[in-house]
Amino acid sequence: MACKSGRVGLIVWAAVAWMGLLTGCGSIRWERNLEAGLKRAANEQRPALVMFSSALSQDCFEMDRDVFTDPQIEKTMGGFVPIRLDVVMNRKLSDELGVRTSPSFVVFRPDRSVAGFHEGKMDVARFGVFLIKYRYY
Repeated sequence: MACKSGRVGLIVWAAVAWMGLLTGCGSIRWERNLEAGLKRAANEQRPALVMFSSALSQDCFEMDRDVFTDPQIEKTMGGFVPIRLDVVMNRKLSDELGVRTSPSFVVFRPDRSVAGFHEGKMDVARFGVFLIKYRYY
């Protein structure tokens, strides 16, 4: 039984969106497990940057496309352990942290205390300032 082209298009779009969520864009290698990422951050004495995102969020897509592919952002992100979590699949944690929208960013110190928080999309300049502000927590 053949699918109608509209369904096929929707399926393809959903698959691409899901893969984008899983992999992100650019050379940033996102950790997908909070505990593993926080443990690595503690071991390496680096802050962890947690991004709460959604495969259906246009703002997340735009940050993947426009911000995380910027060479200076990629370089600055090297000072963090990047962790990317789906806001829906991690509802309990996102509620505990006060996350109300995606994307939202939480910076954890190596001791797991929260150093910084930002809700919403940022452009390259604002995200760069955010990273620099919390790089040395």
